[in-house]
Amino acid sequence: MEPNFYLSLLLFVSFVSITLFILFYKHRSSFTGPNLPPGDVGLPFVGESLQFLSTGWKGHPEKFIFDRIAKYSSLVFKTSLLGEPSAVFCGAAGNKFLFSNENKLVQSWWPNSVNKIFPSSLQTSSKEEAKKMRKMLPQFLKPEALQRHVQKIEPLFSTSNVNKFLEK
Repeated sequence: MEPNFYLSLLLFVSFVSITLFILFYKHRSSFTGPNLPPGDVGLPFVGESLQFLSTGWKGHPEKFIFDRIAKYSSLVFKTSLLGEPSAVFCGAAGNKFLFSNENKLVQSWWPNSVNKIFPSSLQTSSKEEAKKMRKMLPQFLKPEALQRHVQKIEPLFSTSNVNKFLEK
């Protein structure tokens, strides 16, 4: 083979290597700092989405969260899902912080990848849609509504139906 082929191959491999190094370095440095929780952001553009999806496909999506809680010894950790850096809050204290500081310290949003797949209407933003959903939830959780739901679901859990399901 000609020396030009080897030279072009060497240049191509060098270019790809340098590009990948820059992508990894830039991706990792974009979500670091002294005030951020522990965690790993994974691969550029993909993050830890594949690990999260694989635990979901296996039927245990919560395993992704529990593994990171055990790994980092913290109920708050950083990760990258759907191409966006994220901080994950776990436990009662995290829920209290999120729900008591909504639209103050915390704002709801959708990643760009989700907005591309499910675009919100032009008249409302995702923040307004989240507010509407938050207002609708108490209607479903009122005691009267829960009583109606239980009345519909209770026959499904009768002894005969459970036995039929277990026999399968």
